[in-house]
Amino acid sequence: MLHGLFISSIVGTCYQAIKEAFEPTIPAENWANKELYHKDLMSGVSAEQRMKNVKNGKYKLTETYPEPHRDPETGKIIIENCDLWRKDLREYGAYQVSKWVKQGKYNLTPEELEKQREKFKKEMEHLYSLL
Repeated sequence: MLHGLFISSIVGTCYQAIKEAFEPTIPAENWANKELYHKDLMSGVSAEQRMKNVKNGKYKLTETYPEPHRDPETGKIIIENCDLWRKDLREYGAYQVSKWVKQGKYNLTPEELEKQREKFKKEMEHLYSLL
């Protein structure tokens, strides 16, 4: 009797180990599109179908960003859009934001960068006028 339980527990453990070894891991990026996931959840899509969609990458964000701008001397990435960076940091967390920094999400277009520079110049002129 004891040998039967021992053998069945070994078979069960081997089965579970094989199942886990061949089951693919789902990357965290597959959960990133919260709006589409929520839409499917509210429209009555079954839990099994939603998990299939996650595995297939339906809820993956498809945004692509240009190469991030880097400081020529140090090689560090320059974050130009600090407001968006802070908002994303609060909403998504440091790990996801650091990935977006490396992808170049916080680059500004030349027009936006020129607007930021003009805004900064006006602020500096105002500060100098106060002195």
